[in-house]
Amino acid sequence: MVLGNDCVHKVMTFLAVADARRGVGAAAKALRTTATSTSLSRARFCEPYTLRAQGRTGRRGGKHGVVHAMATALGTRRWPTRTVRRGAGPPGSHGELVAAAPPARLGITMHREGEFAFDPDEPYYESYAASAVVDPDLTREICGGGECGLEMGTWLQYELPFQLQVTAFSFGFAGCGAQDLEEWTFEAFDGEGWRELEYCVNSPFRYNPGTSMTYPPVLYRLSGGPHSPRPSDCVSTRFRIRLAEGNGDQRCMHIRGLELFGTILPPWRVD
Repeated sequence: MVLGNDCVHKVMTFLAVADARRGVGAAAKALRTTATSTSLSRARFCEPYTLRAQGRTGRRGGKHGVVHAMATALGTRRWPTRTVRRGAGPPGSHGELVAAAPPARLGITMHREGEFAFDPDEPYYESYAASAVVDPDLTREICGGGECGLEMGTWLQYELPFQLQVTAFSFGFAGCGAQDLEEWTFEAFDGEGWRELEYCVNSPFRYNPGTSMTYPPVLYRLSGGPHSPRPSDCVSTRFRIRLAEGNGDQRCMHIRGLELFGTILPPWRVD
């Protein structure tokens, strides 16, 4: 009851009450047996799993969403890392650093518009930028300039290997141009087209936090409204943040730690 909708709670529901009453040793042994049982294998991934965002809209909170779950196998292992660099050439010549590795089954695509848009065919930089988007350590400076001076129509997309009934999302931002991140939307693809789930007029990053020029994640809860569908209707495998039509000014899009929250619908896997 205390564990709630937790993976350990799910496993313990397969234990006999008598095993738990015999003590920690007996319960642990029964857990190991249960973990490799065919009954648990058949049941695994056949139920919805909910990842709830913690905190209030516009505040910090809710770090452990879908991306964290995929990268850490629902919190059972460390987030893997990799060495990334901004461009080709000898190692160490282009800002080489160790950063979070995106989950293998998470698709990350960035479409850039504008005369200063970075060449999207540069594999080194795209790998660098993908780690910047998912890296949960927002104090790490991963900024190569490819997300500066972008224009309307630029978007950053996540593609999941399962359907998500999304209820919230959050992201942080590098300091460059944070105050100008205005007129943007959060959207989901419904199979026929993109549906707007959130529209933001003003930048959520108005003030310098004074910590390595990075802004902590801001949480957005999708509550539905006259121009947005209800959270129960927002089921998709593709979600994106897009720069909408604004005042014509170029904007930076240094999104960091983009997370999605909601209910993962079966069948699903995170590894």
